[in-house]
Amino acid sequence: MELRQLKYFVGVAEELHFGRAAEKLFVSQPAISQQIKLLEEELGVELFVGTKRTLLRKVELTEAGAAFLADARRILHLSQKAVEKVRQVGAKQQAIKLAVFKLILPERIMTMLNLFSSHVPSLEVNLIELSNTNQVQEWVLNEQADLGMTVLPLLHDDFTAIPYAETGYSILMSRSHPLASQSALELTALQQEKWIDHGREAGLFYQQIEAICRQANIDREGNIVQVVPSFDLLKSMVRLGRGIAFIPASLDLQQEPTLVSMPIINPDGSPFKAIIIQHVLIHKTDRATPLVQALAGLIQ
Repeated sequence: MELRQLKYFVGVAEELHFGRAAEKLFVSQPAISQQIKLLEEELGVELFVGTKRTLLRKVELTEAGAAFLADARRILHLSQKAVEKVRQVGAKQQAIKLAVFKLILPERIMTMLNLFSSHVPSLEVNLIELSNTNQVQEWVLNEQADLGMTVLPLLHDDFTAIPYAETGYSILMSRSHPLASQSALELTALQQEKWIDHGREAGLFYQQIEAICRQANIDREGNIVQVVPSFDLLKSMVRLGRGIAFIPASLDLQQEPTLVSMPIINPDGSPFKAIIIQHVLIHKTDRATPLVQALAGLIQ
């Protein structure tokens, strides 16, 4: 769910007309219609009466839409307050230290930095790259960093954690791999494969992945042919055909025509969701400065 979708929904709900809402929000009518459709799909309900909207060109809130309108307005109000607050405190404090787990995708880090800079243009963010998620938490806990980009679970109760993304796993393989033509794979199809991995210390959910592979009769750990410290090296090894790898399903491969991110399915054909990577921005609850609280509020 995106703030712009809420803005579009509230705009149409207040105008009860897609065209007038589009003019008021300075966007095209198809853009508003598309985003509201996506919002309805995510929520699993219709926000506007579909038959009247289609046949009578009349816009009317459903019961669910009317109930959601108050919450949408509240979220937008809180978002605006967070923006105002961060701008106020940003004028007083202009630098933060942001600890990041080194295997977090670069696009996620850039999205976070762009969010901060769009509201505090003069903010200086000092990035600290750490080798595993536990180190990120320790740096924030010991006040060596103001904020941390890491993944659940958290090791301490002293953090405020704001979720900002989640993803499952897929299998990275070369496009020349014999299985690359499949639309999806069960893990049991990978029993004879060689693997590239980040290793026990840095790899996300290493033990959980091992347990799941053992259930599928895969000796993955015994067939790891190369441990690498970065996604770039992992992609290079897979590209050369040295092995395959577990990767976050959200990894962007648009610039990698020789690589395939293969979805994993369960034996019944359902998506594999045994392990979900939940990304969070953390700060120490009782020691957060007004700027840190305000930046975290931008995500909430």
